[in-house]
Amino acid sequence: MDINDRGVLVAAHRGTCGGNVIQNTILAYEAALLHGADMLEVDVIMSTDGYFYAFHNGQEPLVLHMHKDIRTMSAKEIEALHCVNLSGHKVNQRLERLEVILERFRGRCFINIDRSWFYWQETIDFLDSMQMQDQILLKSPVERELLTVLAKSGSNLMYMPIVNSVEEWGIVQEYEVNLAAAELIFEDLNSPLITPEFIGGLHDRNILAWVNAITLDDTHILSGLLDDNNAIKYGFDAAWGKLVEMGFDIIQTDWPALLKNYLSGGEN
Repeated sequence: MDINDRGVLVAAHRGTCGGNVIQNTILAYEAALLHGADMLEVDVIMSTDGYFYAFHNGQEPLVLHMHKDIRTMSAKEIEALHCVNLSGHKVNQRLERLEVILERFRGRCFINIDRSWFYWQETIDFLDSMQMQDQILLKSPVERELLTVLAKSGSNLMYMPIVNSVEEWGIVQEYEVNLAAAELIFEDLNSPLITPEFIGGLHDRNILAWVNAITLDDTHILSGLLDDNNAIKYGFDAAWGKLVEMGFDIIQTDWPALLKNYLSGGEN
């Protein structure tokens, strides 16, 4: 699989969930691929005894009806938990181990590993052992400690920093890592990160530009309001279309079927 030879990629935020399909589960990821996603975003936590699961910490009240940090629990405790669906009903679905998910989607799509930086060395070692380097895109905030660990590991995993400023991008350049993409965060359209010169500079180095079109809430702005909500409200050209014009190569969304159809030339 070649991440640089696919056109604009659609990344599905936590899979495609809703109803009785729980976020960050195989069912959600399968649904995302059926919706046309090219890449799955998989949030990762590690149990106190060293097992990895697909879960976004902080979502415990919503997904598990539990007010406890799941990262403080053992594998036995985690696997005893029941998920809660969108209607608030406890269901038989459980959290799934990361290795099971990766094996399920081996050779089928790209996989973005998110929120694994709390256990960075363990994550890198585990992902290397899966031998899926052509599929996995690992990301983290721009922190020197994380970049140092990744560089010293000698891992060839594709890496994507979460970049909030030109200064942060400069820090990334100091480290020898397999820089495959850059997630660019911009609150408004005056950001130097989204100029033709900056994005063009990424492309000159075969580095893909990732944008989060997801609308997290009413306060967190990740893409200058060129987001999912405004795409649906004002038309796809007004939001997603502008991101494509700006040169973004990967667009993360909660609506992969709509975005994929739009990118494929479907009606706005």
